[in-house]
Amino acid sequence: MEEKRTLRILFIGNSHTYFNDMPAMVAEKARKAGFDCEVTMIAHGGWYLEQHVQEPDVRFNILYGHYDYVVLQEFSHPFGPEEKFFGAVRTLNQWIREAKSKPVIYMTWARKEEQEVQPRMTAANKQIAEEIGALLAPVGENWWAYREAHPETEMYYEDGAHASAEGSAFAADYIWKSIEEDLK
Repeated sequence: MEEKRTLRILFIGNSHTYFNDMPAMVAEKARKAGFDCEVTMIAHGGWYLEQHVQEPDVRFNILYGHYDYVVLQEFSHPFGPEEKFFGAVRTLNQWIREAKSKPVIYMTWARKEEQEVQPRMTAANKQIAEEIGALLAPVGENWWAYREAHPETEMYYEDGAHASAEGSAFAADYIWKSIEEDLK
């Protein structure tokens, strides 16, 4: 019998990461693809990645958790300033690379009534992912087209910011696709 490859993923973010236990959805997709997947999450509501950089447990987890991938999710509403986001990702990336893990940038979406903010969010996430050579999970970039093509699917939770269960599944799908593609 073929032994399943173990895959360890650390998620660092805020409520856009922990809503609907989205990391568990990613783990389930990995398991269906034949991996023994373990996920860990460090997520605090309303936090920027810059705040995570200041927490000793984040650095410790990255360096000693033996993760294959570390998924980074920045504060979204309001988005910015970009330089704070970029600075935090650069620091986190140093730790991730030192641990021989791979970074994944999890691009979130704009608020339901603020679609005009999405291009800025998309550009910033793409820019930092390219700069550090990270995988990119372009959830936000694809969110709006999916909503338009599937008006019957409510992607937002009732607050107009967080994902519904369907929205979290959509996010998990893009995160898993970016990792799965890298594993090929």
